[in-house]
Amino acid sequence: MSREHKSSLTVRVLSAIAMLGSAQAVNIVCSVIRAKLIAVWLGPVGVGLNTILVNGSNLVSTATQLNLRDSSVRDLSLHMSAEAAALKTAVVRRWALMLGLLGALSVIILSPVLSATAYNGSLSYSLYFAALAPGVFCTAYSAGEFAVMQARDRLRQIARANAVAGLAATAIAIPLLYFLRLRSIVIIINVYSIAVAVCAYIWREPPVRVAPLTRHILWQQGRGFLILGLSISFSALLTTLINYILSAYINTRGGETALGIYQSGYTLVNSYVGIIFSAIAVEYYPRLTRFIGRPTMARTLMAHEVALVVKLVTPVAIIFVIFSDFFIRLLYSSSFEAVSPFVTYAIIGALFRGISICYAYRILAAGDTRAYIFTEAVSAVIGLALNVIGYRLGSYAGLGIAYILWYVAYTAITALTCRHRYGVILPRRQWLLIAASTLLISIAIIIIH
Repeated sequence: MSREHKSSLTVRVLSAIAMLGSAQAVNIVCSVIRAKLIAVWLGPVGVGLNTILVNGSNLVSTATQLNLRDSSVRDLSLHMSAEAAALKTAVVRRWALMLGLLGALSVIILSPVLSATAYNGSLSYSLYFAALAPGVFCTAYSAGEFAVMQARDRLRQIARANAVAGLAATAIAIPLLYFLRLRSIVIIINVYSIAVAVCAYIWREPPVRVAPLTRHILWQQGRGFLILGLSISFSALLTTLINYILSAYINTRGGETALGIYQSGYTLVNSYVGIIFSAIAVEYYPRLTRFIGRPTMARTLMAHEVALVVKLVTPVAIIFVIFSDFFIRLLYSSSFEAVSPFVTYAIIGALFRGISICYAYRILAAGDTRAYIFTEAVSAVIGLALNVIGYRLGSYAGLGIAYILWYVAYTAITALTCRHRYGVILPRRQWLLIAASTLLISIAIIIIH
């Protein structure tokens, strides 16, 4: 790849980050407002309840939606005729609706189990979980629409839909929180999912009339992304299950207050750095898929993406280290300051999380289901073990160190997999850049703390 091509590619990626990142920034500000109000008006107990319900909803969604967005983007991004593209789009949308109905029914049926596992056998929260059914359905619908937008490079529409949904959901959530307090948590979770679905519908790509979608066509056209989605879903389910088990574990040992404090730090680390990761993934994944048949070009694209991630994350991480205590007080309250050690250490792990995402999407772009399941399963087991041990030995600081070790391990696993199966080897200068970034963040931690 020439220097000019790399430069134009960087500009394109940065433009996508600016566009999608701006929308995500709006969403994050909105989520911060909601989280701040929950923390102030409801306290750590409210944050803990919100965490348990969101994790339960995500668990069911992950298990039933077959990660439709990521799996179908690969199929939708491949070169095909206009007629074939229209048919594939219609099939993806129909599967999104059917999987949404499956998810809604599942969360209702499994609500007693979710309540019992989260609250030491108590069924008193079963209705809370069952009431999440509308949100689970809307999440599936949105996944189908956003997959189509992403594959068609309609990034502006994705950004607009997410930003407007975040603003609308927050405007509705504020009075609900004020008047209903704890009883508003379920409604707020559903309102956000519904708002995203409505905005996805408004800005979706207009449907094109196609032949009737018989069961044979639905299976024939959807089989490829459903099988890949099943693999991704299994892997994502493991990660979601880890978060759910860890939340339940912390809730059991430390109560809802401890869980709420930990979740505030986890959200702080993942949400803000996640702006970069999500924006890159939306643009990077379809582009990588289009060049997957040209290994040299795919390797160059990946190396470029890793370098860009490191350069973007490093200054953000250093800012987090310097101002972590201030951010916690600003975004939550002084009662959440105990999570500061987690935020300080985990930000190093966020760097490696970004690098591992680049490797993971290389595996997905190849449609390599076995490799993807292997890397995610091993990562899930390592992650759960490290987090449990970290919490037992070092509370929030231990969880922060566990976060670092988890994503360092995940980066190593995905890197070795890509090297063995696809011959992907990052240039030495990229690893030197990663080492320098890690050193700079570590020095900032030593100086500030």
